[in-house]
Amino acid sequence: MYLSDFVTFEGDRYYVSANLRTGKIKLERVSHEAFERFIVNILTMPDPLEGTDGKEVSA
Repeated sequence: MYLSDFVTFEGDRYYVSANLRTGKIKLERVSHEAFERFIVNILTMPDPLEGTDGKEVSA
């Protein structure tokens, strides 16, 4: 299982991922433009519940 997040340190943005099984952490520098593109892609993803036949889905 992986946990991941973006962090900012001294003005630079990093993608941090941790493998909980092995205990290894990966730190990767990313540009502000790449981070912005990631956020825009997430916010503009189509709603998976739209386009269904109108039936409600129970959780």
